[in-house]
Amino acid sequence: MDLFGTDGIRDRAGEGRLTPTRVMALGRALARFAARRALGRAPRVALGRDPRPSGMELLSQLTSGLAAEGAEVDDLGLVPTPAIAWASAAWGYDLGVMLSASHNPEADNGIKPFTLGGRKLSVEEEGEVESLLGALPADSVRHAAHARVPTAGAARYAAETQAFLADGPSLVGLHVVLDLAAGAMSKAAVDVLKGLGARVEALHPAGSRPINAGCGSEHPRAWLDAVQEARADAGLAFDGDGDRVLVADGEGGLLDGDDLLAILAEDLAARGLLPGRVVVATVMSNLGLEERLGSLGLVLERTPVGDRHVAERMRALAAPLGGEASGHVVLARPLPAGQAALLGDGLVAGVRVLQAARRLRRSLAGLRAQRARYPQVLRNLLAHGRRELEAWPELRAAIAAEEQAFGSAGRVLVRWSGTETLLRIMVEGRDAAAVEAAVARLEQVARAGLAPV
Repeated sequence: MDLFGTDGIRDRAGEGRLTPTRVMALGRALARFAARRALGRAPRVALGRDPRPSGMELLSQLTSGLAAEGAEVDDLGLVPTPAIAWASAAWGYDLGVMLSASHNPEADNGIKPFTLGGRKLSVEEEGEVESLLGALPADSVRHAAHARVPTAGAARYAAETQAFLADGPSLVGLHVVLDLAAGAMSKAAVDVLKGLGARVEALHPAGSRPINAGCGSEHPRAWLDAVQEARADAGLAFDGDGDRVLVADGEGGLLDGDDLLAILAEDLAARGLLPGRVVVATVMSNLGLEERLGSLGLVLERTPVGDRHVAERMRALAAPLGGEASGHVVLARPLPAGQAALLGDGLVAGVRVLQAARRLRRSLAGLRAQRARYPQVLRNLLAHGRRELEAWPELRAAIAAEEQAFGSAGRVLVRWSGTETLLRIMVEGRDAAAVEAAVARLEQVARAGLAPV
């Protein structure tokens, strides 16, 4: 079984990749992975979780495996994913592990490891963990270990994040609606926004409903309407684990990750804080972002899908800004030692956008209107198994024909999902009818080459 997907390990809680014995074994493998970086001492590991009912059991299983290999384990409690990334970057931990399935339904859960510097594991490091897992002896781990619970992990993250954001314009007088997705950002987002001076109206806190159920960044209608009804200046909506954010302007318009990148890039460039004048995004970002950045004299560098790929390219280019259209924005955050960590933090990204609008002296609606939105259609085809795209001549020929027909006026992207056996067909262009027709033709060719489900 391939253990890691595009963003850690996810499955139905207690099943598949997340059975108790597999999770305890994974804890042992992660402890051995961390020990190789701990220079001869017991590795320190920070764990956090979102409010899913399965979180405590998963934490207990993982802790048992980690402790069996001699790791010192701290339970930071209910915290957003960026708090665990920050802990592994700034608080002296050798490994951070977030227990969350992000925007997935409550019945799912997941394991997201972070290594030194707040980095998600590279593909090579994931392979190292899987090799360590495969090499473990067959003896079982007793399900009994308990993590140490340090004081105020969530409060420390919120306090340090507020201090970091306090260098920007004050939010005094700003009325902001927050959709908390019944998730892990529930307390920190409210505390930080209020601490920066905003007047906050919070929707869907943790415990009010199942995580992500009809709320948060995946379900925008409710909070967009709430912004208009409250006559608020802005809205921020997070996903369940708090590493993504979408923004609403005062007119109820939605600003996605591409909009946020455009606004942040303009602000950073105007202050001389965008070295190389480059912004990193994935192949899924809209052509409108590329055009908007070009109008500002900036360059868009594209990567494969996944914020890990974005961060890796940012490090290679020394770029302080990157992200995904989904709202996963990666920003550089200074470390006490003088370097910087590249973190996907929905709270930081959302506040920085609000501050950028104030610094640029323009409304969010006005900033949103500056980026074109070209029609983009995504079709997902369920398959029994994966067929190698490079060895699929009919589909390759069809893709080439569509790309030639569009020229510079459109894009075609066909790829396999990183977590499911779904073939994803994406076409984007200036002409909506041409986009729909191209998707239909590609889907026909793809279905002919896939085994029926």
